[in-house]
Amino acid sequence: MKLFQVHTGFYDPNISDGFYEGHTNIFVCAKDEEDARKIVKEKKEYKMLKMHIDGIQEINVVDGYKVKLAKI
Repeated sequence: MKLFQVHTGFYDPNISDGFYEGHTNIFVCAKDEEDARKIVKEKKEYKMLKMHIDGIQEINVVDGYKVKLAKI
């Protein structure tokens, strides 16, 4: 499994009548980018706000530290 940051965009009708696009990052563990897309698209908040995916990035190094996932 790998860690992915999925950058999503959405228009919230409760903020400026939905005129401005809002963004958020959702982190998911998945086997590959395609799997990460599927996982995010099934999330309640993704569906509720009718989000779209602006970008996906695999996260494997942060500030010189290797990211290693371990199931707990």
